[in-house]
Amino acid sequence: MSRPFTFGNLAISVDGRISTADRALHGFGGAEDRDLMEELRARADAVIIGAATVRDENPRLQVSAEKWRKSRLDADRSPQPRGIVVSRSLDFPWRERALFTESLVRPLVITSADHPASRIADLQHFADVLIVPSSESSLSLSEAMRQLAEMGLHKLLLEGGGELNFAMLAEGLVDEFYLTLCPLVFGGRLSPGAFSGSGFPGTAPVPLELLSIRQGINQRLFLHYRCLNAGPR
Repeated sequence: MSRPFTFGNLAISVDGRISTADRALHGFGGAEDRDLMEELRARADAVIIGAATVRDENPRLQVSAEKWRKSRLDADRSPQPRGIVVSRSLDFPWRERALFTESLVRPLVITSADHPASRIADLQHFADVLIVPSSESSLSLSEAMRQLAEMGLHKLLLEGGGELNFAMLAEGLVDEFYLTLCPLVFGGRLSPGAFSGSGFPGTAPVPLELLSIRQGINQRLFLHYRCLNAGPR
């Protein structure tokens, strides 16, 4: 297997935002969205996020509900998925974040070689570190995915944020997306979008195939898409 099967999950406003301009609103998908997130985490060997999500939301990336913890054990999985953070610059406070101080499974950080040995050594007190090739502004996510598969991480849940969502999608590394569309408008040029980054040119947007749609409570729509640009695994 050259890379994990990767499925993304995100809740967005009608205008495609994942939070407000001040990054103050999270978890707006509601109870059904939370249960879907737990179900998807229960299926995954690992959950991957970007450094901005660590800074803004301080997630634990754990399965909390008893029914979904039991489903992991029934499927002979570890009690919790492994948390993975992608950060080329290592600009997040790992000493102050729950993922690095409270997790039952040792987290993993994917980064570049462009850091002082002392900084990597400090991070290694809290997490394993995977060094991959990098350019001035990005990491080789395809190489990272190859190594994750070699580690036995074959099902990967992508939980954003927008920069990582875009980068993974652009490289054909995402197989499916679960999207909760919420009846809210955040507005504002500074509100983070579901897929940030440089954007696709007008001649090459990524096509998606709708696999299912369901209306939930509180007027949420739950959509499940296949990414038609996904590369081989």
